[in-house]
Amino acid sequence: MTHLRLLVLIALFAVVSGCGAAPPAPVPQPPPPPPRPSVGLLSAAATSTDKGPGGHNYTELYERLFFPWQHEAITIFEIGIADGGSLAMWQSYFPKARIFAADILPKTQFDNERVRTLVADQANRDQLQAAMAVAGSDIHVLIDDGGHTMEQQQVSLGFLFKHVRPGGYYVIEDVHTSLPALWKGYGVERGERNTTLRMLENFVRSTRSTIISKYMLPDEIAHLNAQIESVNISYRPSTRSIAAILKKRG
Repeated sequence: MTHLRLLVLIALFAVVSGCGAAPPAPVPQPPPPPPRPSVGLLSAAATSTDKGPGGHNYTELYERLFFPWQHEAITIFEIGIADGGSLAMWQSYFPKARIFAADILPKTQFDNERVRTLVADQANRDQLQAAMAVAGSDIHVLIDDGGHTMEQQQVSLGFLFKHVRPGGYYVIEDVHTSLPALWKGYGVERGERNTTLRMLENFVRSTRSTIISKYMLPDEIAHLNAQIESVNISYRPSTRSIAAILKKRG
């Protein structure tokens, strides 16, 4: 066998041997990034409520906080039903949510497999307790869009905050009723010391973060002082709307 033929055979053997070799291990790829939330869906669903862009535009704020729960089986409780516009909005944005709502008047026309309406005066602790007996004490989002008087807002907050689950939110809408120069008839006393806005501002400003309210019981105040993780007071100059969002410690 000539030297040239020997080299050719060696080369062919190398090619054939290489064809049977295992392919190199694939390079691990990083996981795909999580999908970005579609912002604006809650506002788009607010067609029959003043919570949306056509009114106070609270939905812009809510969506940034609540979107992680959009497809979770959460519990929502709202005080105030009116014409049911916000109930339709919550059902649209949270397709798996169980929704409870209380009003001083019967609103059973809005009941369905995911919505349960209740009758309760939000300044009456016995009636609030009866509503909570139905809704339970594991509420993710509780919204006060009721009568907006100082007593109603503060009694409801004091009594109901313990029914919000750890890490959940308690929302007081229309806190601007604390400003009698703009809104009259909501029980603001001379000097404005009893207002909900003053109560929340004092909590933020005070060195020990203490709730002061003539409408709350001592144990309610103690629970709020111990369990409030954060207070967000949102003001929108274009509509002079104020909402307060309190997050419960996780």
